[in-house]
Amino acid sequence: MNSKVSINENEFISLAAEEQCSACLAERADAVEPTYVKYPIPANDFIAGNTFPTWRTNEGQTEYIGAYEMPPTEAFPISFRELALRPYLFSEINFDPKKDYLKSRNIIAFYCTSCVIILFKDGNHRLLQCTLQCLSISLIIFEVASNDWSRCKVDMKNFCKCISNN
Repeated sequence: MNSKVSINENEFISLAAEEQCSACLAERADAVEPTYVKYPIPANDFIAGNTFPTWRTNEGQTEYIGAYEMPPTEAFPISFRELALRPYLFSEINFDPKKDYLKSRNIIAFYCTSCVIILFKDGNHRLLQCTLQCLSISLIIFEVASNDWSRCKVDMKNFCKCISNN
């Protein structure tokens, strides 16, 4: 079982800086009453759930769509398992299957407790590598959780089922 430990926002921000996270984390301020936690979890357990990278594709999953401005009716979530089966998308997401992305085991995630979806803001290459290589290493998740992401204007608006209807 997961042992979630409460952390404060400053610890979350420090970890993001340490990881050199380039994702937009400002969106956390749009979450209603966010909570911050960290916990260990085997990669396979996480990948098997209702979890997504920030990458989206067209409906047929044949083309990468990188612009968060594209509405959820034109750009669709793709799971790590689905993405692993589509290596023709790897160059578009700057993923090299020969590279070692596991120098860090930290992952930054946003979690909607209402629709139970987790969006990875940092660590997507690590999780894709775990998926491709069937690795179940222990990861440390640093998570922002909220039951209301409706004010979000970047990534969560495209993934949270409460907002996007995906």
